[in-house]
Amino acid sequence: MHKLTILIILVLISEYTSSQNIFSALHLNQDREYKTKKPKIIVELNTFYNASGQQVDKNIKTFDKAGMLLVEERYYKNGALKARLTYTNDTTKRIKLTRTFEKWPPVGYMKETAFYRYDINNFLIGVVDKDSNGNIFRQTNIICNERGHPIELSVFDENGNPFGKEIATYLYAKNKVVISIISNDGKILTSDTIKINYKTIVFYPGDNETYNSNGDLTSWARRNPNGTETVFEEEYLYDSFGNCVDQKIYRVTVKRNGKRKKDLDRVFKKEYTY
Repeated sequence: MHKLTILIILVLISEYTSSQNIFSALHLNQDREYKTKKPKIIVELNTFYNASGQQVDKNIKTFDKAGMLLVEERYYKNGALKARLTYTNDTTKRIKLTRTFEKWPPVGYMKETAFYRYDINNFLIGVVDKDSNGNIFRQTNIICNERGHPIELSVFDENGNPFGKEIATYLYAKNKVVISIISNDGKILTSDTIKINYKTIVFYPGDNETYNSNGDLTSWARRNPNGTETVFEEEYLYDSFGNCVDQKIYRVTVKRNGKRKKDLDRVFKKEYTY
């Protein structure tokens, strides 16, 4: 597979993998697992609905005394361990120092460790990925702006050959950032817009987003490649501390007669141990 194609895939898949991209760099040290009281453990059951049925993923997340994520374990539906991410943290500076990623596929075992590099301002400026034998197989260089947000990210293989590049343009008034994938010859291959901080709410004219009193997104629209939009609506339940224990996401379809049809798309359940 072409290395540039690999980079595009890495950008599109979730932080569950060991990939390095602007999304993962931007949100590496943001606390997104809970909103109020710090938990010791969170057990997650995430259900995804599709045409072929449903998929249920179980995750168990353990936190240190400072409330920083320490271990994340993911399981197959039969209860077997699928993957484990283990972090070492600087709880004073509230930054992650390393992340060890272990994976147990149906056959075999894989382990690799990411070492995060920071400047004197504690801005993330690079990541070095090593395999289980301590060999470097990927290096990521990051250029940050004056706020410490990544504006350029370049990935290289073990021989110093570039995979490609990502650049970011920040729209701070909207709490959004536009991320573009750049080929080695400087062409923009694709772009996407994400939030800078998921705990910050910004109401901006023209945005098809609504929020509840807890600051959680309740409705939003996703633009499809064919120019159409898909509308989603969300419902939440909270525990006595204000942390979300149940999140339902619906896909909304408006029929020709004007009636709205809501189909359950995803359900995220969390059980907290404090």
